[in-house]
Amino acid sequence: MRPVLYFVLTTVSIVVAKSSEWDMFALSLTWPVTLCRFSELNKPPQKCVISSKLWTIHGLWPSARNRDHDPENCPISKPFNKNEIQNLWEPLNKYWPNQFPRTPKYSFWKHEWEKHGRCATEVRETGSEHLYFNKTLSLRMKYNIDEILSSAGIKPGEKYQLQDIKSVLKQKLGSKPIILCGNVKKVHWISAMVICMDRKFQLFDCPEKRIAERSYFNTPLPPHDRCRAEVFYPMK
Repeated sequence: MRPVLYFVLTTVSIVVAKSSEWDMFALSLTWPVTLCRFSELNKPPQKCVISSKLWTIHGLWPSARNRDHDPENCPISKPFNKNEIQNLWEPLNKYWPNQFPRTPKYSFWKHEWEKHGRCATEVRETGSEHLYFNKTLSLRMKYNIDEILSSAGIKPGEKYQLQDIKSVLKQKLGSKPIILCGNVKKVHWISAMVICMDRKFQLFDCPEKRIAERSYFNTPLPPHDRCRAEVFYPMK
């Protein structure tokens, strides 16, 4: 039986994106060590490969601060075509990898484009498939979580106070992202991070409760529980 991946939904909704229906982007990042650990705990277990121990991209998602639903699967632009992003394959494989080798090579990018990217095309900087992936990569590089945490002495393999991590991110980013965790034997492993920005890509404090409950976190992987006061930043 083919495993259920963290970017595959059990149901599909079609919502046409309109300017009045969404007012922000959620840049979602994943810590790959935690993702692979939880994939092993799945039943049945999923084969997961850590290509590099860097914060990787999950997606860039048009979202709404004050609505119950976000636009998804919008039929307002072309379906995925891998040739449109051929010159981005190298950075995509590094920063936006498909960590599940038993799935089609381009399936993760295809899913993110068709569920989220096609809804973002009314914004000029994400107005095509190539622009969407290129912009997301540039945001990942601009807000380099690996460097931000490392420069503050927060490195994988140790436990930290969640508030200390939040304070570092607030100081360096100028806004408050959301940190999400997975529970392993009552130890909360850092799993994911969401950075919130408006349609002009200006950062602001994430509305934590609403983001954590959004529909794009309705699958088990990556884990997305609220973190406790003490968290583990796993190395392997």
